Amino acid sequence: MHKLMHFIAVVGTMALVTGCGDDAPEGRVEIIPPAADLSFDEAFVKDRDIHFNMPEESVLGKIGDTVVDSKGDLIVMDSTQWIVFQTDAEGNYLRQIGARGGGEGEYFYVLKLLLNPNGDLYIHAVGEGMKYLVFADDSYELKMEVPDPNPEYVDHIVFTKGGNMYASEVDSEYALSRLDGNFNKIGSLYPVEDQRTAAALNRYHNTILTPRGEGGFYFMYPTIYEIYQYSERGELEQTLFSTYRSKHRDGIKPFPVGLNPNDFNPKIEEWFAEHIVRFQLYECGPDLLVLVQCRREVGGEFKHYLNLLYKDGHSVGDGIRVPANHTPLTVAGTELYFAVEGAFDEATGETSDPYIAVYRLNDRAGAGKRAFSRS
Repeated sequence: MHKLMHFIAVVGTMALVTGCGDDAPEGRVEIIPPAADLSFDEAFVKDRDIHFNMPEESVLGKIGDTVVDSKGDLIVMDSTQWIVFQTDAEGNYLRQIGARGGGEGEYFYVLKLLLNPNGDLYIHAVGEGMKYLVFADDSYELKMEVPDPNPEYVDHIVFTKGGNMYASEVDSEYALSRLDGNFNKIGSLYPVEDQRTAAALNRYHNTILTPRGEGGFYFMYPTIYEIYQYSERGELEQTLFSTYRSKHRDGIKPFPVGLNPNDFNPKIEEWFAEHIVRFQLYECGPDLLVLVQCRREVGGEFKHYLNLLYKDGHSVGDGIRVPANHTPLTVAGTELYFAVEGAFDEATGETSDPYIAVYRLNDRAGAGKRAFSRS
């Protein structure tokens, strides 16, 4: 289980459609360094807090993976009790989705929540083996259960606007495939190479896949901002690329040469202690991309950073430090969702339930507005 959870923590999300080939991109956009460092308060302004109104018999543990459906309802994973539940946009409890256990529609641990463009909810979970549970849109009744055909798919599934499903699998190298509705491969596989070194990628490169609002997807090498934009059919349309140096990016360390990535020895553990261990890329509105980076620094403390850039290559911020008690959850439309630790009440000596804080881009006068204006 230690290796499984360690694997889950570091694996990134990516995929590619069959037939992409090695054709050069039609467009190449250089990412421009931001003019100045931005603080979190300069870049964002809070819109609202969402406090959960849970049933009396339910106690909220820790807010984990969260997605927002087309109605604005929240699907939340409680990573302490390992349950999934739905609330409305104000946090009022609606229902539990699935249940704890090893039977049909049940799970012991939840790895990932995914929404299909048609509204169906996919829960990647561990029950009696790893599996995908599919719950129907709106009612969230169990629709089907599919065994995970390859546990190395962890966090590597994505749905595009056109309803296609893509995945990557990891052995000693990344390989790419297209899947059908039962997670069976229907396309050929081939190794993925780091374009800088021509070396095959392994799972510790933390590559990213995210769907595009217009259809298709992005594939990214996060360490140097190589973001590849693909069409719904997998045709390479554009590359956003940058090699500019920054204090934040210089802290991203490559995997140690000569070490076996499948050998969890003390030297690799030491590397993990200072390395960024998770990434996620989101679209924020029609033009902005938000890259979330999680770094586990010396002493084991997790710190989160945000990088903001427009699709035309204008970078707004590099390594914006997220407040210490905030954990990035997701981006929905133009809103950014963060899990916030419960506030400590000095009068009672108790900690209140955790909640979600929703932020939007800062359109007030000041450094944030100037940065987002692309002036």
